[in-house]
Amino acid sequence: MTRFCIVTIHWNDFAGLKLTYQSLASQTYGEFRWIVVDGASTDGAVEWLARLEEPRAEVSSEKDRGIYDAMNKGLERAMASDGYTLFLNAGDTLASPTVLENVARAIEASATRPAFVYGDFFWKYADGALVRRQAKPIELLYRGLPASHQSMYFANERLREVRFRDEYKLSADYCMVIEFLQGVDPASGVLRLPIPLCIFDTCGVSHKRRFDAIKEDAQIRMRFLKLPRFKAYVLYLLHYLHTHSKIVRNALTHRAP
Repeated sequence: MTRFCIVTIHWNDFAGLKLTYQSLASQTYGEFRWIVVDGASTDGAVEWLARLEEPRAEVSSEKDRGIYDAMNKGLERAMASDGYTLFLNAGDTLASPTVLENVARAIEASATRPAFVYGDFFWKYADGALVRRQAKPIELLYRGLPASHQSMYFANERLREVRFRDEYKLSADYCMVIEFLQGVDPASGVLRLPIPLCIFDTCGVSHKRRFDAIKEDAQIRMRFLKLPRFKAYVLYLLHYLHTHSKIVRNALTHRAP
């Protein structure tokens, strides 16, 4: 039986945390730990969690050094058990009540146990609109994340070998995925599912500061993918233009970027 660790980092987003919990509580597949890493919030969420009486919840609350420091704390707790870890932050949700069941079935039906499982996802905009995004082939990792990290499942035995590098304030998840997949055979170690796995809240920090994030992406490509500087900055320019055009399109349709 496949078991999951769901890591949720939270800081003063009580409403978002409730949405994430409701999404998990509605799952038809219950073999998971819910690891909540709270950054010493003052919004009442910690007290609510204490009253929740959710046996799968493992809650800690203390100050941290930022998003990726908190995610590392969750990673270190998750990797102690077998199975797969998903990073589902406060405000993010699974795409349907059957997501964990579908992922578990796909893993168990695989000829070889995959190290990395990922799939399609929805972007959720500030006006509540959902837009489906298709996961990209893993061979295009040099262009950026193949999907939202909330639709990625990491095998814990391999997860023990990596951490989020918190010198990157916005793109440490991209760096971690690159390092995690180094040496993994795309044919046998990666499983891509053509179904939506999560709803990603685009109001998060990295999405708001996308121009800063693509600068970090360029540095990561040169350092960890050994991409030549010229190619790295061509990709940077393309991502910059794409981000700018997307912001303009969203503004014209009265949708928040």
